[in-house]
Amino acid sequence: MRSIEDLKQSLLIWGVLSKEGIEFIKSKKERVIVPEMRPSLLGLKINIPLLKRNNIPFIYCTDNTLGFLFYKNKIKHTLLFFKEELSEGLRCITGSLYVVLLSHLHNIDISFFKMGYLQSNSLTDKDASTIDGRKVVLNEDIPFVEEVKDEVIEWKVLK
Repeated sequence: MRSIEDLKQSLLIWGVLSKEGIEFIKSKKERVIVPEMRPSLLGLKINIPLLKRNNIPFIYCTDNTLGFLFYKNKIKHTLLFFKEELSEGLRCITGSLYVVLLSHLHNIDISFFKMGYLQSNSLTDKDASTIDGRKVVLNEDIPFVEEVKDEVIEWKVLK
């Protein structure tokens, strides 16, 4: 692939892949777009190795590229992996609302799957002040880094 124009429509995954999600992807026989999913780099550290083990073709992108990929009509279907189903909606990792809203804005169908296992104490980055354990914030006295929290996306937004 030499340019964005060469990229065919693909499945977008957000959250940690599960066995059910992998089977769904295999049944579709489609390429998968894997965002990095900062700050913990879940796409790079967890999802890409799972896709490789299952011989599923993928392309990596940075989180901030998603809007561009939606705009260029490169996303065919969104797969959102959630942590927990609640009475008010789905508890998901940070960034999930962004992906849901982009999917709605661009009229892309979303499928929901229970997230795969995530051992949170194995993740080195807890917020955007580090990348893979290395500090990137220049001045620690300026409190501008938002704490990462799960998001609860209400059912009315998910429909």
